[in-house]
Amino acid sequence: MARFRLLRAAGGAVFAVVTLTAFLISPGPSSAGGEAVVAYYTAHGDAAIWQAVLVGFGVFCFVWFAGAFAEAMPSANAVLVSAGAMAAVYLVTLGAWEALGETYNGGNVIDVQSFGDAHALFDVGVGASHMASFVDAAFVGATTVGLLTSDRPWRRLGAIGIVLTVAWLINAPLQILADQRTMSGWSVTVGTILFLALLAWVFALSVILVITLRRNPAATPAMVAEP
Repeated sequence: MARFRLLRAAGGAVFAVVTLTAFLISPGPSSAGGEAVVAYYTAHGDAAIWQAVLVGFGVFCFVWFAGAFAEAMPSANAVLVSAGAMAAVYLVTLGAWEALGETYNGGNVIDVQSFGDAHALFDVGVGASHMASFVDAAFVGATTVGLLTSDRPWRRLGAIGIVLTVAWLINAPLQILADQRTMSGWSVTVGTILFLALLAWVFALSVILVITLRRNPAATPAMVAEP
């Protein structure tokens, strides 16, 4: 059981690496316009499909990691609920973009009669990714509480988590209100930076949890938290 918990704890690092790889192989179209979306997915449909496969495996690892973190750290309920919501919203995002890959893969732009469906489906994914900012903030905040009430070595990282939580809460409405039609500009840049920060955060939490469990394989919230 101790080895299984370590394996689950390492799932966060696996999630971060796999998800980063997935978005590098299919960064998406340069515009949310229907013609640009169709042109991208006719040329990169296979990459979009593999992106969804990789993220699916990554989310699987993330869910197991969140459960292991909740078992060993305080704020367990908030971690589990926010992690589940986070996984669900990102699966909706990737599901919409994967459907575009399946639909237009290997096709020809000139054969498409209407680009409205492609624009609408792509925007479903974009809209879901915007709403994900709120649950990202909830997850980072819940795990931050766990670190701040745990062993002293992790409290400094918890302070970083406070800043990251506030940044996600500010970013969420900004992403919704920003003009996303060109898929460029400050809002996309800020969103990308924060998404990379989220992956780095999960990776760091995973490493911390592995270290904690190696020191004390039977760690529980009550044992980790200081009086």
